[in-house]
Amino acid sequence: MSSTYNARKILIESLPILAVVLVLALLTGTLLNSQLTHIVPYFPFILLIIPAFINVSGDLAGVVGARVTSHLFTGQLDKNFRPFRLLASNLVGVVLVALTAYAFLALCVIGISYLLLHTLLPQYILPFFFAILGAGVLATVCTSLLGLLGARIVYRSGRDPDSIIPPLTTTVGDLLGILFVTLALLAIVV
Repeated sequence: MSSTYNARKILIESLPILAVVLVLALLTGTLLNSQLTHIVPYFPFILLIIPAFINVSGDLAGVVGARVTSHLFTGQLDKNFRPFRLLASNLVGVVLVALTAYAFLALCVIGISYLLLHTLLPQYILPFFFAILGAGVLATVCTSLLGLLGARIVYRSGRDPDSIIPPLTTTVGDLLGILFVTLALLAIVV
């Protein structure tokens, strides 16, 4: 086994980021809990969308981080992250997937809440759709850019980005997803 990939090294590199991730996860839960009382009266179905919403942004950013580290290790990207078109194509792909995923997610929730449960008022349908779409894409883009920047910093420091970037991007994606969707929905009802 290569000295680059041993359990001790992976554990040593992963523990500090896992501590950071734990704190960020606690902040995310606290933020969500504090804002639910303001959102649930207008959007009682929001509890249906939160798990899927935060999962998509974190997962998509994690995909970008994993693809970039794979490109680095296979030599498709150099240590200065060139060619930039490869990074750009990964970001464009993630944004297109995010647009599709969040549009589908918003339409599913609108369909369930308005057509089946009659809990979404008609005047909120379009703003709700764009709030979910905009917040989701924004969270995905911000988290993906953080993943790219983080991968570059970690790689240049000689550590393995695969031990650090995926847990960081998924947790930051959760935090930003909750923050952006909360702000977007509060903007609709205020």
